[in-house]
Formats: sequence, structure tokens, C-alpha cells
Amino acid sequence: MSQYILVRIQAIQDELETLKRLISNQEKESRNPTKISGLWKDIVVTDEDLEEAKKAVFKNVLEWDK
Repeated sequence: MSQYILVRIQAIQDELETLKRLISNQEKESRNPTKISGLWKDIVVTDEDLEEAKKAVFKNVLEWDK
């Protein structure tokens, strides 16, 4: 039984290391601004537009726990 627990702990540690690398890579990538091109090249998106979109997408997020 103790051998199983040790193997399980090692698996969890490996998974945590993988998640750390994934998050670190996402943070590095997210620092670069996204450029909108094609059909959207003449559209101006403001910070207010983004906040409004976030509110629309996540409007029921507090109700998910119920």
C-alpha cells in the first residue's frame, strides 16, 4: 500500500510540474498583443468593449456553485 502511495505522490508531483510549465508558457505568450486582421482590421476595440464582453460571457458565473 505504501508503494502505491509513493507512486501516486510522484505522479501528482509530475503533473504539477507540467502545469507549472504550461502556465509559465502561457504567461510568456500572453504578453504579446494580439493583432486583429482580415475582416476585423478596420474595427476599433476599446477596453470598455472588452469589459462589456467579459460581463456578458461571465454574467452567471456566481450562480455555477449553486
